[in-house]
Amino acid sequence: MKRFESEHYIFHYGEDTKAERDIRQIAAMQEACFRHICDILRVDPPFKIEYFLCDSPEEVGRIYGDDEPCNGFASAPNTIYAVYNDQVQCLGFHEDAHILSYTINRPDCPGIREGLAMYFDRKWWGIQNLDWTGYYLKTGRYIRVDKLLDKEFFFEQDCAVTYPIMGAFTDWLIAGYGIEPYLKLYKQQDMAVAMEAVYHRSPAELDKAFTSYVHLFHTDEMLEQRMEALLTK
Repeated sequence: MKRFESEHYIFHYGEDTKAERDIRQIAAMQEACFRHICDILRVDPPFKIEYFLCDSPEEVGRIYGDDEPCNGFASAPNTIYAVYNDQVQCLGFHEDAHILSYTINRPDCPGIREGLAMYFDRKWWGIQNLDWTGYYLKTGRYIRVDKLLDKEFFFEQDCAVTYPIMGAFTDWLIAGYGIEPYLKLYKQQDMAVAMEAVYHRSPAELDKAFTSYVHLFHTDEMLEQRMEALLTK
């Protein structure tokens, strides 16, 4: 594979690929993501992130070594595998947020890890996390945050539901209480106990306050039709 190095990244990609053609724009975008994530999380990692830009999900699996097709994932301490072709460009904040947040801690709770990554992403399928959460509440698809803290339960659910909910919840926590309490939470492992200690509310109580906030916002009919089409395609 060919190689391109920027201030905080080392990119690997195939010759004569879209990644090669776009590599300078890719590097500029990821550097901007890197700076924003580090500013928010108050981190200064002692390494460069290595990106393997692949033509297909199958190539991601082959290069990583498990032969499991995947669009993108982060492998601690500093490696990201991502599809980059004409149809899929798996770049931006998400996987980088995982790698950079792991310099603080790697909570055992996937809901917390994915919630933080989705906080930086802001959107799922181009639609705001908050809009998805409101739509799930309206249509009976919503899953309570206190339930999503359970590792096995989280993995059993549809990520199109769990990721935006936890992203919106994380945004609500950080906007309402500040980044420092959230970072204190992120450094823990038992999230139910940590939420009580940091926010002085149980996860169920936080969920109730969060959903009351979400109910303050309304989506128009056209957006709801778009969301339903995306969920059922």
